[in-house]
Amino acid sequence: MIKVKTETVAGFGMLIGRRGVLALVALAPVLAGCTQIARSGPGEDDINGKAADLAGFTLTEVTAETIGNYRVQTKEDHAGTGGTATLGRISLASGDIIKVTISESKEGGLFAPLASGGTAFNNVRVDHKGAIALPYAGNLVVRGLEPAEVQKRIRNRLTAVAFEPQVYVELLSDRNQSVLVSGAVKSPGRFSTLEGPMTIIDAVNRAGGAELAAHQTEVVIRRGKSVARVPLSVIYSGHNRPLQSGDELILEADVKVYNAIGAVTKTGQVEFSKYNPTLLDALSQVGGLANDVASNTGVFVFRRVEPYAWRDGNGKWQSGPVIFKFDFSKPETMFLAGVFGMRTDDTIYVTNAPAVEWERKIRPIALGISTVAGGLSTATVLGKLVP
Repeated sequence: MIKVKTETVAGFGMLIGRRGVLALVALAPVLAGCTQIARSGPGEDDINGKAADLAGFTLTEVTAETIGNYRVQTKEDHAGTGGTATLGRISLASGDIIKVTISESKEGGLFAPLASGGTAFNNVRVDHKGAIALPYAGNLVVRGLEPAEVQKRIRNRLTAVAFEPQVYVELLSDRNQSVLVSGAVKSPGRFSTLEGPMTIIDAVNRAGGAELAAHQTEVVIRRGKSVARVPLSVIYSGHNRPLQSGDELILEADVKVYNAIGAVTKTGQVEFSKYNPTLLDALSQVGGLANDVASNTGVFVFRRVEPYAWRDGNGKWQSGPVIFKFDFSKPETMFLAGVFGMRTDDTIYVTNAPAVEWERKIRPIALGISTVAGGLSTATVLGKLVP
């Protein structure tokens, strides 16, 4: 705290003179209501002085002893799925298109012999009732059947009219044997699962990859009535999952941000630059503390929900809002800031240095005095007040 020297006060009295003193008395009620210039948030003393009464917030000073629960969550690698799972059951559904090839063991029958390639029926569609229609076989319900089961059913129908019929069914249109990928990908579309097992990473790669960084992307997996959400960064770290035919994969933007206000070089809302950044990472993104005005003992992180907010009477941790305090005048705080994990929607607030706070409080008074002193500039008065 800067103190006003005795000789400065004496000179100040000579500066304003007797008439100025009388005028200053007249201005006292006005000056009393104008004690400081507005700032972006509370002062350091305003926060520290309310450690026991912060409207439900817990004030926690981050030290080597208290950092344990608030360390950054490191990204771990796990054994994943490389797409080696067995191919799932392929069954027909309405909308599928198949090719049916029928042959007989000798010439002169209803269908061409196997030696000449048999008789092909292309683009046979499974209708809305799950059935197909073939000459001499009639209507057959095939919904839910595998191609081999459809072959057997057709062959049984033709046994009475064809000589040793042979049937081969090939799935041409695999709309129901596919995975739909949409959302924040470069090339959304429907991708077949008939070529082999497909995982989440396979599907994302076929869709051209995600538009955003993995730590800013969330994967929504819809399978029937079930829905699961998984961060893409978690999938890439070894939690890849196999998909099933009919799954829907939607990539959604999950942009994580924090706020930086007060005496930092650059204020505003900032996107996370990496997976699980630290406080040191976050401060580096905004240029660090503003050297000319910041208080290195007044760096705070405001968090609305923290699982380790405070302990109850039984010593059990309770959730709640927390204000974390960092004292950067201590060298070890650099290491603490390098392991303190930031969370989305955290707010970094840096208070002004004591000298800056003092000047902000005295400036309105100096402005009033300069008025009664006959037009002297505020800078002149402040120059005589500040050592």
